[in-house]
Amino acid sequence: MDMKTTGLSYLIIALAIALIPFSAIAANPTAESLLSALRTKVANSPSVEAVFTINGGGGAVEGSVILSGNKYTMTTPQVAVWYDGRTQWTLLEASQEVSITEPTTDEVMTSNPFAILTAHRDFYTSRLLNDIASRKRVELTPRDKSLGISHYIIYINPTTGWPTALKVNFDDGRTIDVVINSISAGKAKSASIFTYDPAKYPAMEVVDLR
Repeated sequence: MDMKTTGLSYLIIALAIALIPFSAIAANPTAESLLSALRTKVANSPSVEAVFTINGGGGAVEGSVILSGNKYTMTTPQVAVWYDGRTQWTLLEASQEVSITEPTTDEVMTSNPFAILTAHRDFYTSRLLNDIASRKRVELTPRDKSLGISHYIIYINPTTGWPTALKVNFDDGRTIDVVINSISAGKAKSASIFTYDPAKYPAMEVVDLR
């Protein structure tokens, strides 16, 4: 066997070995393998953009969200939120008011259902639930029992790796269902996207709660 043939053989063997873990995950996914792949997918995207419908006690609410690292901005007809990784601005249309806070990581987790997509594995315990082949369900139970959240359920499309829905179950029995109508990786965003611009909302009263 010449050197060229030998080199090709080694390459084929190396590729076969490298593909074994991914084949195993695809055939027999675990909760953590699905979540790890999702975290990597989000982390490797300059931004993630999604359109969603929230179904809660007040009926269906449509909105959109842009995620980038630990920053996000979310918009619905009733509420708009900007978070730059430290400061959060929450605009309430009904009261024509914008509140400014500096939430903790746990507070961001309770106010932004999409934050669970990038939560560190130490934040929760996870298990894979029974489901149909076209989607996978992963249940995440927060380790911190003071959050007021009983558990999350993330529905994941095993073909694309993107979530198709989220469910947040609170300790008091309330449930929020988030149907993700579309989600995809986006381009890098300007930092200003994640901060409140008072010039665009001159009629709003600003309440600084920091």
